[in-house]
This record gives sequence, structure tokens and C-alpha cells, in this order.
Amino acid sequence: MEIQWPLILFVAFCAASAGTFASQAILALKKEGAAIQLPALITSVAFLAIGGVAVLFHLAQPLHIFNGFGNPTSGITQELIAIVVLAIVMVIYFVMIRQNDGQVPVWVAVLAIVVSLVLDVVCAHSYMMASIPAWDSALQMLSVIGGSCVMGPAVVAALCALRGEPVQLAGLLALVGAAVGLVTTVAYVIDMSTVSGSLVAMGTTYIDPTNPTAPMFSTDSVAISSPEVMPAVVVSVVSSVVALVGAILGKVQGNWKVWGIVAAIAGLVAACALRVAFYGLGATVYSFYGITG
Repeated sequence: MEIQWPLILFVAFCAASAGTFASQAILALKKEGAAIQLPALITSVAFLAIGGVAVLFHLAQPLHIFNGFGNPTSGITQELIAIVVLAIVMVIYFVMIRQNDGQVPVWVAVLAIVVSLVLDVVCAHSYMMASIPAWDSALQMLSVIGGSCVMGPAVVAALCALRGEPVQLAGLLALVGAAVGLVTTVAYVIDMSTVSGSLVAMGTTYIDPTNPTAPMFSTDSVAISSPEVMPAVVVSVVSSVVALVGAILGKVQGNWKVWGIVAAIAGLVAACALRVAFYGLGATVYSFYGITG
């Protein structure tokens, strides 16, 4: 399947936005990070805006995106609803920050965490379909959440260091988040490695009496070891390791100004690379029924 960079960037930056928003809300629950609440919120909004702009480039006519909103069960409609709800919560969060000198009520912080998680789940669930085995996996959903766990806490830890706020909690979140990101990335890579076998099990030749052994397609093209997929897999895993190493060094050295940014960038690269592999393995079982569109 052709790599869809606008959609890759949309999912990656939505995950970064959700992770940042949820991380600052966790600090708010502990009555920490008052000085970074507004900068973190602005950063989260910026990530969401970048993702929103990126997805428009998926369409030849950006305004055609509204054509997909007529069906409430469609993935694009559900993503829009989740984004609008998140935006509303962000506005409420902003108002509370301004009224309470960087502090927010517990219920607002909890709502921010929940809605951030919902956005990740909705963005990932939009791609889960039985017709594409590599996508129809709960581990695919967890990999998006894992991306949030890497990027968000790392961004918040860097902001804490830059603003002179206590960074212990944010640093711990970044370290744990980087570990979660690595585990979810590796788990999804292992899951994707089984796709070729599942397609072989269904059969790979047309039932055509004049040419009974003609292949529908080569399963080698949807193997994780294929030249189109393996580089992306390697980059995703290596970048996840770099993010974890960066978080460890940030925790040991206390220099989150540098290592927080390193971990966040590595997390973004890992998330994008994993989605490149995701598209590279996006063979559809509709080929087995002679349906290609």
C-alpha cells in the first residue's frame, strides 16, 4: 500500500498532543508544574494544529474533508468528534489556568487525561479493519498510546527544566513513558511479522481454470523483511531505544533541557517510522475476492 504521509503525521502529532496534555494534567493532579501549564497547553494545541493541517494534504481538495462527516460511524467523523471534545476541554483547562495561577481542579485534570486517551484510541481504531490484517490489531492501538507516552512526558519534562520547575515527577513519567513506548513498538512489530503467514494461510492464487497457479500478489511484498518495510521497522525500534536512553540520561544527569527534547524527537521519529511500516504491510484480503478498490 502507498505510504500516506499526511495521515502518518496526523496520527503522530495527535499522539504528541494527547501525550503532552495528559502529562501536564498528571502534574496538575499532584499540584506541580504551575509555571509550565500554559506553555505545555500551547505546545499541545500546536501539535494538534500541525496534525490537523497535515491531514488536509491527504485530499486533493481539502474542503472535501467535510463530505466524510455525514456518517457518524466513519473513522474520520469519530476523529473529528474526539478532536472537538479535546479542544473544548483544552479551552476549559486554559480558563482554569488563568483563574487559578497555573492550577486546575482535579476534575478538569482527570477529564484532560481521559479525553487525551480517547483521542489516541479513536485515531488508532479508525484504521482497525478485518480486511487489512496488519492493521486489525489491539497492539496497533497500543502503539499509538505508546507514542503518546514517549513524546508527551518528554516534552513536559523539558519544559519543566526550561522554566525552572521541579522535574522529578515529569522525569519519572518520561522514563516510564519511554519504556512503555519501546515495549509497545516492539510488540506491534512482532505482531506485524505474522501478517505474511496469515495471508499465505488464506491462499495466494486465483481460481482460474485457464491459469490456476497465477498469483494474486507476492506475499514477499507484505513480509516485514521486505526492503520497503524493514528499514522503517529498524528506524522505529532504534528510535524507541534512543528515546529510552535519552530518558535514562535525563534522569541520571538531570539535564532534561537536552535529553527531554532528544527523547521527544526520537519518539516522534519512532511513531512516524512505525506507521511507514504499517502502510508497507497494509495488504488487503479483498484481493482474494478480486476487489481492489
